[in-house]
Amino acid sequence: MFSVLRIRNYRLLASGQLLSSLGDWFLLLAVPYYVLELTGSAMASGFSLAAGTVPALVLGPLAGALVDRWNRLHVMIAADLMRMVAVSLMLWVDRPDEVWLIYVALVLESALSQLFYPASSALLPQLVGREGDLHSANSLSALIVGSIRLVGGPLGGIVYGSLGFTAVVAIDALSYACSALCLAMVRYQPPTTERQNTEAGHGQVRRLVAEVREGVAQIRHSPWLTALAAASALFAVATSAMNVGLIPYMDRVLHASPQILGLLFGAFGAGFLLGVPLNRALTRKLSDRTVLVGSLAALAVAFAATFNTPVIGWSAVLFFTIGAPMVCFGITSGTFVARHTPDAVLGRVTATNGFLQAAASLLGMLGGSLLSEALGVVTMMNLCCVTVALAAATMLFMPRRQPPVPEGVPLKEAA
Repeated sequence: MFSVLRIRNYRLLASGQLLSSLGDWFLLLAVPYYVLELTGSAMASGFSLAAGTVPALVLGPLAGALVDRWNRLHVMIAADLMRMVAVSLMLWVDRPDEVWLIYVALVLESALSQLFYPASSALLPQLVGREGDLHSANSLSALIVGSIRLVGGPLGGIVYGSLGFTAVVAIDALSYACSALCLAMVRYQPPTTERQNTEAGHGQVRRLVAEVREGVAQIRHSPWLTALAAASALFAVATSAMNVGLIPYMDRVLHASPQILGLLFGAFGAGFLLGVPLNRALTRKLSDRTVLVGSLAALAVAFAATFNTPVIGWSAVLFFTIGAPMVCFGITSGTFVARHTPDAVLGRVTATNGFLQAAASLLGMLGGSLLSEALGVVTMMNLCCVTVALAAATMLFMPRRQPPVPEGVPLKEAA
């Protein structure tokens, strides 16, 4: 896994990811608490969590089409710099009537992320190739994310509690600047498939719409990608509903404090880290299809055990068991899409999948809120477990044979 670090461009890409993701985790935990502190409204605090889903629904596939046209590295650098400016808007918020500016900042940040993440996913195979180094790079990225999950929450709480919201925002803005600097040092020559379209007016719009449809068609005409997209959407519905129900579950069922929730997130992060070498061992012996089905099935069982065992000590153990299969699903699905999608449409396929998952997440948030009130939080969590099991069953529709690797595999840079 660590052998991929010999590739200079990947080292820079991963360094930027580490820095910006750490800042994001600080902000993710601080914003809802700060909004609640200013307004006293749980609904206002909840809006801060939902604000990031809107741009994904509006811009998703369109952003992918633009990423496939433009220089992907330049897109990422520009997005980082503009996200730095966007989050800095929150520095001026210190009264309840200014909270709207936080929502604007979050929407802008999320909108720019709709360009950044498809560009990053599409750029990665061009930097490391589509063979073993691609899986290693995705595994190492998951390790970075898991490490941040493990330490980001507690560190963010410490920074917010001791230095305040302004310090958290400043750290996140600085992290975007550092990420842009790392990306600026990447040596990258875009392939000819990345192009600027010189048409104007209605011709430009028609071509852009056609390109979006090409990305959707790539998924629709591939039974492998169709099954994976459907299963991922069901999984997103379930996990977003669980996220909505998590705080009520902690309060009403476990009767636990926010500090306990931080410890449970730490246990989840530790399991996330364990999942990285576990996934590598599994993918060496099993097909991607088997790993994907097994990961979702294991998650359904782990979720069911977690939310039907209302004991804090056992909850820590069970949160640990959630992390490993979740990261196995994430690494395997991400590598599968990158390896078996033609480079010319990879940005659009990634963005279309992101759009589907964002729509599913919004549905899960709304459904989770309504069902928690109507049926109780534990019943709602159990329905989510059933949905994850349905996602595992959906993956069985993926053909057993492996799809071909697209032609034109980029060369790896070993310097």
